[in-house]
Amino acid sequence: MTPADRATGTRERRHDDDGLSMVVTLASLVVVALLVLVGLKSTFGSGTTSGSSVHQPVSAADDAQAQQSLSTALTTAATAASGAGSYVGLDATALQAAEPSLTFVDGPSTEPDTVSVASTSDGSGSITLAARASGGTCWFVWRSPQAGTWYGAQTGSGACAAQPVEPTPNPGMVSSTSIGWQQGTFPTV
Repeated sequence: MTPADRATGTRERRHDDDGLSMVVTLASLVVVALLVLVGLKSTFGSGTTSGSSVHQPVSAADDAQAQQSLSTALTTAATAASGAGSYVGLDATALQAAEPSLTFVDGPSTEPDTVSVASTSDGSGSITLAARASGGTCWFVWRSPQAGTWYGAQTGSGACAAQPVEPTPNPGMVSSTSIGWQQGTFPTV
């Protein structure tokens, strides 16, 4: 074999090795891309709304926002009612003037920062406040100067309207057909 033949053979082998290296590199990139795709899918869920882990934090954040709106609204209502000693006649217009960061309505709430208001016109002088989280949970707060504060929730609702409650809410479990009330803190849904 002459030196020229050896050089040609070496060049041919190098050329063949270059082609093989490119195939191996491309195959490796495809495998890595598939592994990344599988990892992302398991981390972020399948992208569907039912049972997806991506939507659970969003729903929890909306629930927390609705609860915070109700806490702010309750503080606003307590301040507005402090002179009268009860919540009799306190309505959305009065609360809106006192706390413009929230939207107060006499009708239903359809979002976390809109608070539905209902107060009794006589009797206990209580107030009921409601806010709806985007996941469909209605959150409620009820307060009376005589009976303290009650917290409630109802699942699967399109809109949440506060209703006057006398003399006090009835404790119970949260469901889609009734408000589950308890004292001390918001119930678990």
